[in-house]
Amino acid sequence: MKKRKPAIKASVTQFVAIIALTISVFLIVDFGRRAAANYRIQREADRLAQEVAAAHRYQNKLLEQRTYAASDLYVEEVARRELKWAKPGETVVVVLPTPEAQPNTGVTASAGIQPVAITTPRQAWWQLFFGQSPPRNIGP
Repeated sequence: MKKRKPAIKASVTQFVAIIALTISVFLIVDFGRRAAANYRIQREADRLAQEVAAAHRYQNKLLEQRTYAASDLYVEEVARRELKWAKPGETVVVVLPTPEAQPNTGVTASAGIQPVAITTPRQAWWQLFFGQSPPRNIGP
């Protein structure tokens, strides 16, 4: 007689349990993937919502600036501040430093540096910002 291999007898319930376990592992992994994807999408949606809110605030600020720039008050402010214009009857006063009002730096003519007389507004601005006389090719 030949020896037979012992037959593995699996019941139908064990077979169904193995199949159900396999399917549930796949479903759990798929659920985890979907939950992670949903979390990433939700974070991206929140970030985009914040960007949209910031863009709306910026747009409102620009609209306010446009409204102000179209007003007579803005035109008058620019005319007075930047163009130095005045209304009829007003006098514009521009204060220029005099050589006597210049701060004493302690440098005398014996050091080879001569004091500079400021005669034009351009020279006054140059002196104010750079502390020296402007080059000869700049300004009158």
